[in-house]
Parts: sequence; structure tokens; C-alpha cells
Amino acid sequence: MPKIKHRNHATISKILNLRLAVLLSNIVFQGIRYMSLGEKIYKIAITFLFALLINIFLQNVVLSIVIGHFLNYIFNGQYYVVFRYLSSKRTMSKKDLEEFIILIERLSVFFTPKDVLVIGSFCRGKMSLTSDLDIRLYHDSGFVSSIKSYLMASVLRFYGLKLKFPIDIFCFSDLIFLDKISEKETPVNFMNNSDVLDKYPLSKNYKQQLKELIL
Repeated sequence: MPKIKHRNHATISKILNLRLAVLLSNIVFQGIRYMSLGEKIYKIAITFLFALLINIFLQNVVLSIVIGHFLNYIFNGQYYVVFRYLSSKRTMSKKDLEEFIILIERLSVFFTPKDVLVIGSFCRGKMSLTSDLDIRLYHDSGFVSSIKSYLMASVLRFYGLKLKFPIDIFCFSDLIFLDKISEKETPVNFMNNSDVLDKYPLSKNYKQQLKELIL
């Protein structure tokens, strides 16, 4: 049975839980409601860049924007996160998770974020075969550092599509961004950043958490 996105019993929730509604909502909003201002601007800019290129051939602004937005979803979306609400098929395994973490390690060396944090079921120490990997990229607030982080997130999203791996990833430069997560969750860190450890002294390193993880 697919996961349920909206759990209250209101009529509107029943409508929003319809598979077509879930998919269309994901395509239209593409997670932008949860992004920082900088990442929102970056996300919208990609749509308009695609639209500008397409409009050269189509000469139709509205249609070009629609197609550009859809291409943005294909290359920079998180389809296999929403797939969990469309199908009961497995989206996660220990092997898939370990391979994707290796990818994060390699990209972190190139894009140099301040830290890579994991929240959600991974940080709670127990995942299911329909879980996703909730990543938050912590970066400096400067323009170059921000763009590098946004690009790293885009690459990870694209590999999530390519590998059929559900990664839910957003970027931030202020730890206040993490105040939105549940108080029951202590983010797991990749790089033992001092700012993160000051805010979350009980934060575990991902290697330790992976050894203890139940999946």
C-alpha cells in the first residue's frame, strides 16, 4: 500500500491524497515552499533559463515556460520521493543507501558544503523500504558558496532520478532553518561542523549512525 501524504480525514485531504493530485502538486510546486529564499530564486531561474532556450525555437512564451518548468522537474526534481505516495513498491534498501552515501561523500569533496545533515527516519535510526533520505546542505551565506550548494543539491536530485533513489534535499545557510524539524529528531552530520555540534551536541556522525541503522 502506498504511503499516505495527508493523514487527517477532511474531504480536502482525501482529494489531495489522490495519486494524480499528489503527482501534479509535486510537479507544480517542486518543493519550492520548503526552500530558502536563495534556493527559490535558483530554482525559478532554472525554469526561466530552460524557457528562454526553448522559446528560441517555439516563439511561444507561455508554452516555453510550461515546458521549461517540466524540464526543471525532470532534471532538478525529487520524483522518487513522491513515488512513495503513488506506489507500494520498494524505494529503499541498505545497499542503495550505502551507495548513495558514497556519492554524497564524493560530491562533498568537490562542492565543499560546511556540512551535510540528515534528518527524518535515518536520524531516528530506523528506516523502512519505502523511506526516503532527508538531506539538508549547510553552506556559507556568500554567493559562490550558495551556488555551489544549490548545484550539489541539483546533482544529487538528478542522480536520485537516475538511480531511482528517493532523496529529499534542501539547502540552507542559517541553522534557524532546522528549527522546522521535529524536536524528536537530532540531525546526523557528515563533517562534525562546530556550529552544528553547538546546536545539537548529541548529533551523531553518519558513519556511526549507518552502523546502528535498522532497515
